[in-house]
Amino acid sequence: MRRLVLGLLALLVALGAAASLPHRASAHALRQSSVPDDGADLQQPPSTVTITFGETPDPKLSSIQVLSTGGEQFQGPTMAVPGNPLELQVALTRQLPTGVYTVNWRTFSHVDGHVAGGAFAFGVRANPTGVSVASTAVSAPPGPSALDITGRALLYVGLVVLVGSAAILIAVLPRLSRPVLRTLPAGWVLAAAGTATVVVSQARNAGAGWGEIFSTSIGSALLQRAIPVAIAGLALLVCIGGTEIRRRVAVAVAGLAAAEAMLADVMNSHAAAGSDVAINSALQWVHIAAGAVWLGGLFALVLGVRSLEGAERGRAVRRFSLAAGVALVAVAATGTIRAWVEIGSWGSVLTTTFGVLVVVKACLLVALGGLGAVNRYRNVPRSSRIVTGLQRVASVEVIVAVGALAVAAALVNEEPPASITALAAKNAPPQLVLTASDYGTSVRMKLTITPGATGPNQFSAYLTDYDSGKPIDPAGVQLGFAAPSCQSLGPTTLALKRTAPGTWTAGGSNLALGTSWQVTALVNQGSGSVEIPFTVNPKVPAQALSVTPGGDGLPTLYNITLPVGKLQIYIDPEQAGQVEFHTTYFDQTGNGLDATVGSVKEAGQSLPTRQLGPGHYVSDATVKKGTNGFDIVATAGCQQLTSHIDIPVR
Repeated sequence: MRRLVLGLLALLVALGAAASLPHRASAHALRQSSVPDDGADLQQPPSTVTITFGETPDPKLSSIQVLSTGGEQFQGPTMAVPGNPLELQVALTRQLPTGVYTVNWRTFSHVDGHVAGGAFAFGVRANPTGVSVASTAVSAPPGPSALDITGRALLYVGLVVLVGSAAILIAVLPRLSRPVLRTLPAGWVLAAAGTATVVVSQARNAGAGWGEIFSTSIGSALLQRAIPVAIAGLALLVCIGGTEIRRRVAVAVAGLAAAEAMLADVMNSHAAAGSDVAINSALQWVHIAAGAVWLGGLFALVLGVRSLEGAERGRAVRRFSLAAGVALVAVAATGTIRAWVEIGSWGSVLTTTFGVLVVVKACLLVALGGLGAVNRYRNVPRSSRIVTGLQRVASVEVIVAVGALAVAAALVNEEPPASITALAAKNAPPQLVLTASDYGTSVRMKLTITPGATGPNQFSAYLTDYDSGKPIDPAGVQLGFAAPSCQSLGPTTLALKRTAPGTWTAGGSNLALGTSWQVTALVNQGSGSVEIPFTVNPKVPAQALSVTPGGDGLPTLYNITLPVGKLQIYIDPEQAGQVEFHTTYFDQTGNGLDATVGSVKEAGQSLPTRQLGPGHYVSDATVKKGTNGFDIVATAGCQQLTSHIDIPVR
């Protein structure tokens, strides 16, 4: 009883320590992209807002809001996108007036049950940059709570007791031990309590009522865990009476059901949330199951050997020692692989909560391995004569093991650094990075343009001495912009300000068109100045596509939004074979745009093209059933217009 009390105290201390660590919001169904995208300035208001997430969100427990700067809502109900479980969409209830809009989103991951939230802004004929967005009304909770961690800890301890005790009773002890049999119901109660606590914490985090739980992913995850736990409970009822063989079979069923519950929990956690789900889930399940045989079995062994004597006791202890050694190797190998997959880099080991918890867990497992070595090489050989030393060391191991399980419960509620890093890299603003020097090779400059597209950009110049590579601080730095292909567009300048040693920055919209620019950096060094030339080809922002269905003799129209207006495309007839591919350019007012089509290509092959009217061209093409891709290059004044369209043909 004293050891049990010490174990419970260790569990409480470990839970408190894990819950008190600084946490990030545990979240995985994070925004990857959206239409409209963050920072988009649309010439035409969208009819829907669609967000793509990194994990499958539960539509019933997730939401998207579209708000004006005054907080007025424009969205309909949040819906899943048919055929793409990673996407959620809302239809806009009315046309958006000119202005800036905030999209607030909140998700409940269908995979691991974690909640996430965020916001981004776009504009309709208005630049959202620098505009204060509406406050998020659907933000995620700050991080895992003590209830989240406690639920998983109770579940893990209960399942470990069930699996470990069943393994000892079936494979190690020569006959069923009453003290070990009595631990099975206790383990089942902990597992059942943990299952219920996990559901309560997830429902609370998602804001779901009890009446809707079973129609959501919370209910399906509950059933996946609860059914094997219930089977284990029914099997334990059989152990109350009956023959030795019948009770052994019942114990085996209870242990296997608990192992199945472990697998169900793995399939609703981090391992099932990333890539290579089958491999990572298998590794995680082996890690947990092997740990249960090792640590849960050790607890059962301490109780079971009390009724054994002499050579019989020695054989049982040696048998468990061999099994524990194999389990230890499996735990170490699978744990190392899974830790590296989830952490991703050495820099994240001690700089993230997840990494620190992994280190703590690893230290506890190393301590357990050391205690196990003491038993294996000192106490196991003499176990047929005396087991006092074995029991003392094993009791300490059990207490440390409870702490390790509590840390594991905290880990499953933390967001892995690898997923954070991958998302940050994916969502990092694009950049153009150029390096050049003056003709006299005295100054070298690295010019970074973010996002490197037409329109507003942030310009950052880092200046170093050409020979030594040390940063230099001139009296001033200025950028000059000229578009050689567009003589009607006069040159502009942008003065940069010093923000750090050798670093000069400023923001500006000097790259106004999608053409080649000559950018000259004028570096004023007091006694003289040097010029550093760059050639900059800014990217053209992604073009929005809308489709107007045809019918009654009218073709399907494909409309691509351009910086100077709109491109309208259709094919005639809409069937496989020889067709006419029509492209028509319109300006912002809807009138024909004086655009010149330079080339139209289908699958990389140039098509014969002729002009039918102002901005209206037709190309002779051959299309097949399925998707047909076309690339169009045109110019309008000084602006180069490059577009791509995929047209399905049935």
